Amino acid sequence: MFVVAGCSSGLDRLAPIAAAPPGPQPLETGDSIRVKVNDIEDGDGQYVVNGAGTVTLPFVGELAVRGLTIAQAQANIVQAYRSAGIFVTPEVNVQPAVLRPYYVAGEVNRPGEFAYRQGMTVQAAISAAGGYTYRAKSDVVEITRTVNGREVVGAATNLTPITPGDRVRVLEKWF
Repeated sequence: MFVVAGCSSGLDRLAPIAAAPPGPQPLETGDSIRVKVNDIEDGDGQYVVNGAGTVTLPFVGELAVRGLTIAQAQANIVQAYRSAGIFVTPEVNVQPAVLRPYYVAGEVNRPGEFAYRQGMTVQAAISAAGGYTYRAKSDVVEITRTVNGREVVGAATNLTPITPGDRVRVLEKWF
């Protein structure tokens, strides 16, 4: 009996990872957004959310965007240009350029950092990492995710959606 308990992977003690809230994910440090401001040639560009959670835009300076969705960031940028007196009705378009990568470690063929794409699942993440090794526990993995500024660790199946910045760890099966 002790042998079986001693061979546990530890995943059986983890609660399932909380599902990411439906809809657009909030921007975090390291995400990059593409901003197009009509009638400002220098306003068009790609901006990275810095460690303070801001981007620096021409004519309006630093603007906080961490924790905001793309739509909310766009509304704040419109308001910033309006408040600065540059435009009465600014036309701004904000799109995600590059979201934070996700990471896969453990019993996969090519562990590492990978570019995130909308709608990814654990299965897609494992596929990008070259698939499971023959030693992998393939029915459940461990995910570490930042939720409201806190790191949360939980168990996930192949169909669990991942979010930008997730760290997926594939453990070794014991037998």
